[in-house]
Amino acid sequence: MSGRSRGGSAGVTTSRGLSRLSLPDLRALHGALERGGLGVPVTATGLSALGLGRDAEELAALLGPLGREGVRVALQVAIAERIHRQAPHLELVWTGPESRDSVARDTAIVVRQLFAGARRRVLVGGFSFDHGEDIFRPLYEVMVQHGVQATFFLDIEGHASEVAGAEAHAAAQIDRFFADDWPFGHPRPDVYYDPRTAVPGPPWASLHAKCVVVDAQRALVSSANFTMQGQEKNVEVGILLDDPAFARNIGQQWMSLVHENLVRPWPGRRLEKA
Repeated sequence: MSGRSRGGSAGVTTSRGLSRLSLPDLRALHGALERGGLGVPVTATGLSALGLGRDAEELAALLGPLGREGVRVALQVAIAERIHRQAPHLELVWTGPESRDSVARDTAIVVRQLFAGARRRVLVGGFSFDHGEDIFRPLYEVMVQHGVQATFFLDIEGHASEVAGAEAHAAAQIDRFFADDWPFGHPRPDVYYDPRTAVPGPPWASLHAKCVVVDAQRALVSSANFTMQGQEKNVEVGILLDDPAFARNIGQQWMSLVHENLVRPWPGRRLEKA
């Protein structure tokens, strides 16, 4: 009986540890085990070969001590839990005229509440701005009060007249963002830009995605820019998801651009650190 208890406890602990993997990753891992493509004991090297390098060390620590049957059961439990768990909470977010029967939440209110509720990290990707002092004040306040870290990915308006001047053009645009839309000073968000958006074209490139991720827990994906038009005048639609798996995935998607040097940091950051 005690052996079964220990095995059950280990299985529950491991399945919880597997919760950071997506359902497709869990199924792929289970399929590899069944086909013999995942060796036992499970190692970080074996997991990396299956495309799970980001989580390989943690997963190897969880699954390594288990035999083949233990790994199979743990994966099956994690898959079953993922399938049957409560669906993520979604809310409709809206800018524009509303009927009396509308159940949507106002874009401007949602954005400010997201910022004010952050406690660890905020990621902002792709928006345009024209009244940042108003909309970013709640974010600045939690950065001061709670040490929240913020990372922005900014679209660069226009482009340099020649390739050699692309970085200077991007720096000038980001400097203008700090002057016009982040007048608070320090602490400041870490800012990145896609270098393709600053070079002369064609073909033209734009950092056009629009999303906010808060604490790897909640994510807003919206058509509305952080402008007076986008927040108050236009017809805009968005989805607010309270779903850690999705929030982590979209955050990792952005940060992978940083890790692989596909986006560049604000050039002025080098001067600040010098």
